Order: sequence, then structure tokens, then C-alpha cells
Amino acid sequence: MIKIRVPATTANLGPGFDCLGLALKLYLNLEIEETEEGFVVEYQGEGAEKFSAKKKEDTLIWKSINLVLKRTHKDIYKKGLKIKALNEIPVTRGLGSSASAIIGGIVGAARLYNIDLTNQEILELALSLEGHMDNIVPALIGGLTLAYKTGKEEIKWTRIETPLDLRIVLAIPEFTLNTEKMRKVLPQKVALPEAIFNLSRSALLVNALQNSDWEVLAEAMEDRLHQPYRTPFIPGIEDMFLKIKETGLAGVALSGSGPSVVSLTKVGSEEVISKIMKDAFLNSGITCRILVLEADLDGTKLIA
Repeated sequence: MIKIRVPATTANLGPGFDCLGLALKLYLNLEIEETEEGFVVEYQGEGAEKFSAKKKEDTLIWKSINLVLKRTHKDIYKKGLKIKALNEIPVTRGLGSSASAIIGGIVGAARLYNIDLTNQEILELALSLEGHMDNIVPALIGGLTLAYKTGKEEIKWTRIETPLDLRIVLAIPEFTLNTEKMRKVLPQKVALPEAIFNLSRSALLVNALQNSDWEVLAEAMEDRLHQPYRTPFIPGIEDMFLKIKETGLAGVALSGSGPSVVSLTKVGSEEVISKIMKDAFLNSGITCRILVLEADLDGTKLIA
């Protein structure tokens, strides 16, 4: 038996659309063992009822494991597998639950069957199931990552150092948004001023985090490429963004395509930011959970 854990992720962080992602200390935990026959997945925690009702062929964990075995010409049907999944990551809330399942399945299969896969190979396999590099890279690598493709479509990434006193405040509303639908609301072309705006903010965000420059985070996490088209689907968010920016204590953005909202701040400011987030949603008639987390720096980790 092997035990692994895969972190949740928050992607984009405002201006870093489809390239910046941050791993969080919130996990999908998997126990995987070989059995004589059959394939069984037992789910506990977030999304357990939804996943338990699915056919095994429709689950991302199964697809990921099978992808690895097909690539290495192993037959999953010769023996069975039993997987226990304890999931802490809210599902369909913009926190990388799909990426964690895919990375967990790929790494789990590789470990269980002693298949030697490089990080590059793992990410290439994952990208064939999850088209968002900004989630799968930090889920595997950990920390704050910048993912990109070369001219030959090869996945590359770099990891960006973040301050140890960084805290991530998440507001997770009790409704979901479909990622593909949120992708379709985006324009296919953007004006040059909007592109320049996001380029400057992305560079500013990286610089601010590397230098613990908390005062500019509010401006550094602004965006004009995707959030203006997605925020209308999330009641209360404009008021929330405005009030957090006014504090000068934090930056705020959609987590992925939403509906969760992520705020980056320093130790000591979490309570103020949490209250603003919760009140903004409540004033719009929406209940939400508030989580205060640290960045995960380990990425996917073998526990046993």
C-alpha cells in the first residue's frame, strides 16, 4: 500500500491568467493498494456523495491511473486496485480538485507499480486530462509556480519564492460554477491596453510577493482579462473587492474561474479580511465558508 497527498491549488491570482498557481495546505489524501481483482474507490470528505455515484470509468482517479498503465503497457485488469480517497478540497469551487485527482492518480500509479516518471512526463500526462497548467503544476511541484509552454508546446515551469508570513484567505460560497461555462464567457480577443494592464500587474505581483511588499498587493492582483466577465455570476463580489482594496492589507481575486475568492495577505490581517469576505456574501444572501491557509511548499508527497 502507498499513501500520498496532493494539495489544493488556487490559480490565476488575478492577472496571471492560465499561468500562475499556488499550492495550498488543503489536501486530497489517497491510499492505494493492489488486490486480487476488481477496482474499488471509497470516497470520504468533500464530494464523496457525488463521486461515489459515478461509474469508475468516469472518475478522474481511474482515468489517470489507467493512462499511466496504458502508457507503460501494463494491464490494470490482471489484478485489482483498492483506493481510499479522503478529500478536503471543495469540489467545483475553483480550488483545483480535478487537478489534485489527476496528479494523485498518476503519481499513485507510478509509485505503486514502480514506474519511473519524471515531473515533465507526469505533467504531460496530466495535461492530456486537465487542460489547465496553472493548477496541475503547483499541485505536483508545490509553492507558487509560473507555468508556460515553449514554441514546441513543451510544458515548462519555474517556482517563485513567497514570504513565510503569507496567508491565504479563501471565501468558498455554497454554490458552484461550471469551469467550461466560465471559459466560454471570455472574449477570444482583447484590446492592447487590457493586455498591457495585465502584463504590468503580473510582474508587479511576483515582485511584491518576493519582496513582501504587502501594500501593493491590492493593485498587483487586479485583472482585466477574465474577471470582468466572470464576476457578474458571483453576487456580492464587487463590494468585497472594493472593501478589501480599501484596507490596503491584501490583494483579492477569483480563485480559478470561481466562485471561490482568494485573498493574499500577511499574518495578522486574516481576521479583517475574513470578516469583509463573509459579510459581502451574507449581504447578498449567500452563505460561505472561510478558510485561512498557508502555502504548501511540498507539492505531491509520498506519506507511506
